[in-house]
Amino acid sequence: MHILIIDDNPNDRFMIIRQMRREFPDVEIEEVGEPENFEQALIAGRFDLTITDYQLRWNNGLEILHLLKNRYPDRPVIMFTNTGNQEIAVEAMKSGLDDYILKSPKHLVRLSATVRSVLERNETRRRASFLENRLQSLLNRLDVGVFRAIPDGRLLEVNSAFLNLLRLDSLEEIESNTNFNEIFSRAGDITPNKRRERELRIRRKDGSYIWVSVNETLNITNGEEVIDGLVEDITGRKRSEEALKRYATRLQTLQELDRSILGAISPQGIAEAALAWTYPLLPCQLMDVTLFDLEQQQATVLAVESSDRIGFAVGETFSLDDFGNIENLQQNQVMMIENLAEHPRYRVQQQLFDQGIRLIMNVPVIAQQQLIGSLNVGVIQPRSLTEEDVEIAREVANQLAIGIQQSRLREQLQGYTEQLEQLVHNRTQQLEEANSALEAFAYSISHDLQEPLRAIRGFATILLEDYDTVLNSGGQDLVHRIASNVERMDNLLLDLLEYSRLSRIDLPVQPINLNSLVKQVLTQLEVSLQENQAQVTIVEPLLEVVGNYRTVEQIITNLLTNAIKFVDSGVQPQVRIWTERREVWVRLWVQDNGIGILPQHWERIFGVFERLHSIEAYPGTGIGLAIVRKGIERMGGQVGMESEVSQGSRFWIELPEFVK
Repeated sequence: MHILIIDDNPNDRFMIIRQMRREFPDVEIEEVGEPENFEQALIAGRFDLTITDYQLRWNNGLEILHLLKNRYPDRPVIMFTNTGNQEIAVEAMKSGLDDYILKSPKHLVRLSATVRSVLERNETRRRASFLENRLQSLLNRLDVGVFRAIPDGRLLEVNSAFLNLLRLDSLEEIESNTNFNEIFSRAGDITPNKRRERELRIRRKDGSYIWVSVNETLNITNGEEVIDGLVEDITGRKRSEEALKRYATRLQTLQELDRSILGAISPQGIAEAALAWTYPLLPCQLMDVTLFDLEQQQATVLAVESSDRIGFAVGETFSLDDFGNIENLQQNQVMMIENLAEHPRYRVQQQLFDQGIRLIMNVPVIAQQQLIGSLNVGVIQPRSLTEEDVEIAREVANQLAIGIQQSRLREQLQGYTEQLEQLVHNRTQQLEEANSALEAFAYSISHDLQEPLRAIRGFATILLEDYDTVLNSGGQDLVHRIASNVERMDNLLLDLLEYSRLSRIDLPVQPINLNSLVKQVLTQLEVSLQENQAQVTIVEPLLEVVGNYRTVEQIITNLLTNAIKFVDSGVQPQVRIWTERREVWVRLWVQDNGIGILPQHWERIFGVFERLHSIEAYPGTGIGLAIVRKGIERMGGQVGMESEVSQGSRFWIELPEFVK
């Protein structure tokens, strides 16, 4: 709210402003103490209400009031003064002043209440004025006829709107037309003081027809019964109602067509459903759907709806040259011949002409921007189709295009499905054969390859035990090297078998208590931990997870083995194990103080046979972390790492949390 305060006394302005802001915290106030300030405020007009003194050095309150009301008649003005009198107050109120308050400390408190009251009164007046203007505007736009008639007699009085409605010039013309008298002057079933409402279709003087709404009341005037009534033209409403009914029917037709499309299994079934629902909507004697084969230049009738067997038979074919020029159809334009009798005819059109058809409409059926056929309409009466009829036919043709295209796609999809099923069958068979070969290979590794390794290990042992004195130091070194490589080869084969096993077998999952599992792994690694003087810290409790027990055990064993192996010479291995919850997952961390890994190798180390160091420096097969990744992925989890060179590494695995 914006208030303009006009007073040449700054102290009085201060008191008024203080009182206003107490009552209206968000008020914006503009002060005027000089004439130039008033001129600027009057031009800007950024105020909703004015509080003015009467006696000013440069003017008086009445003149200020006149200036304000002349420019802003709807904005309230309150005079707050101690120099006025009753005559001034009366004159000011006559000039549009909204209230008058004496300026004194005891009346100052009344000022805010007066402002609120004046604003409310002004808002009430504004709304009333708005409603009055709106009502007057509505009344001015009404075109309602008024009449008075004698029951079973004649019309006595009518207004000009009544005459205009019926295209008449005078009441005498009504008297000469008994039809109007009978319509408007018969009491019929009118009950005194009860209104009767009717809707009539009447023929006017110029021969046109209109719909009117008639409201009549039987009254007693000077002891005689009269009918007083109002007549309103409702032709537009009637047309809208009819259009709405037709639109509802069209909408229902399209919905039923959609259902038919979804349920149909062939293009012919879709076309038959479309014609069955559309034929009753159009004033025609023939509807058919024809499909085009542009490569063969041939047209085939897909479905027909007609009266008296007009048109072509389903399945009948003919050349596109006989059908007509389809260039317009290819450009998605409707082809309409209003009267075949006045138009050159192709063979197909001539045949329809011989059967009595005089109007032909061909509507393109286009799918994926390709013309696939047309919806054809034949009518005996020339020039009888409306724009709405054309619109209906277009709607149906568009639905037909979608339906036929979907049907064709279903047929293609069915063919693709059969091919895919056969391909899957073949690939499954090949996969089963490959798995069988892989199992045979694994068996060969575990039996056929390990057997000669055991023999080599045994022979090397015999050489060292029985021929120790015969072999010199060089020979003994070679035998030790043979035994060492046999051991490495055996470990490599065992790791390969484990990796292969993870790829082939099912991994049933169960709840796993990581506290007990980690302790079990540490027990198994106790000798290795003591040899390396490794210190392992477990931050308990470790959260429970869901996984395959044996696989999780193997994964943690591999991670701990690497953690105590990959450290610099002379450094005591320090390993820390803990878990953390991540939404529905549990992340297990294994942190070491080892040599660390460069970022470019983080992904590489999870591959099979990937090594970053020589066997002499850090023995191993290079498959341990590959087994970790394969096992985690088979259980639906994830694995990763963080590392800095010379600062150690942190490996983590994620598995679903077990919720009790």
